Amino acid sequence: MRVVGNGATSGTRESLTRGHRKRERTRRQLIAAGLRVLAEKGQGLTISDVVVAAEVSNGTFYNYFADREALLEALAEHTALSLAAAAAEEPIDDPALRFALATTRVLARAREDTTWARVILRLVSRPGSGVDLARHLREDLAAGHACGRFDVPADDATVDQIVGGIAMTIRRLADGDAAPDVPARAVVRGLRALGVDAAEAERLAREASARALEPDRAA
Repeated sequence: MRVVGNGATSGTRESLTRGHRKRERTRRQLIAAGLRVLAEKGQGLTISDVVVAAEVSNGTFYNYFADREALLEALAEHTALSLAAAAAEEPIDDPALRFALATTRVLARAREDTTWARVILRLVSRPGSGVDLARHLREDLAAGHACGRFDVPADDATVDQIVGGIAMTIRRLADGDAAPDVPARAVVRGLRALGVDAAEAERLAREASARALEPDRAA
């Protein structure tokens, strides 16, 4: 067996790579199963349901997640990042429209799935989760400021202000006391806080709402 430069064998390195790929596949399998069960049962999701759907053992589940709450957090992270990435990858040149679309999709998901919404709120309020839920937002704010679309820079204070407003809207949706137009109002207020004028903010919110309803757009 050939020895590579750092003293490890090529066979060992290949074995480690295969093991890593297998772990990633199994984790993705559990996440996919969890999303299916969450969509079907919502708050009633159990570890047993996920294990059956993923066709793995209980022991395998606990190799990846400490408990049900850890799985729910992983599902929320996965979905939030997928929603934001979907907006970021669309052929939209306007950072303001990308912001409006991503926010609209997140709020729509929160209204549809209050379990997901409550887990997202825990993630937002818990520093050091290891997942940057605001990464795409920060990129859009920076791009918008650079091209003159937004008046404010993409600094921590701005990000905190925008994320805080979105989080408060998610909380209202999770608690079930939000009027039907609350998500659209939240998008408009977020755009206004970034320096977009009132009429343009209203137009962007309407366009984002229409795009979010188009089939096969959201992740």
